[in-house]
Amino acid sequence: MKMDKRKGQGAVEYLLILAAVLIVVAGAVYYISRTGGAPTLTATAELQADNNIVLKVQSPSGTIKAEDWQYAAYAGGTRVVEWTDGPSDIAPGEEITLEAAKAQVDAGNLGEDDTIKIKHEPSGHVYEFRIVKKA
Repeated sequence: MKMDKRKGQGAVEYLLILAAVLIVVAGAVYYISRTGGAPTLTATAELQADNNIVLKVQSPSGTIKAEDWQYAAYAGGTRVVEWTDGPSDIAPGEEITLEAAKAQVDAGNLGEDDTIKIKHEPSGHVYEFRIVKKA
């Protein structure tokens, strides 16, 4: 039985399309697995009596290394503290003083109900915490 030349050509084209799709999917899987997802982060941004803002960490999923995060402060949607490198690792139970924010609190530009944003550099994910006054 002889195969029709057009049918053979169609099968080759189908296989080439399938190979191209598999290459694209493999590239997407590699990219996603390389960048990783954002860890979970539960914390409180607490305004202390001495005008320091302390990030009280309850539960990241593991440790976030100091070189992998930055923070900024926002008053009513306006950034008043530029992105600043994280001073230490974020881990459960840690209390991290966000020193760059103190000058803005002292000046009256930042306070209760304003916002601290934490950016996880590897994933690009940004976490947002409302500043609360220490009880």
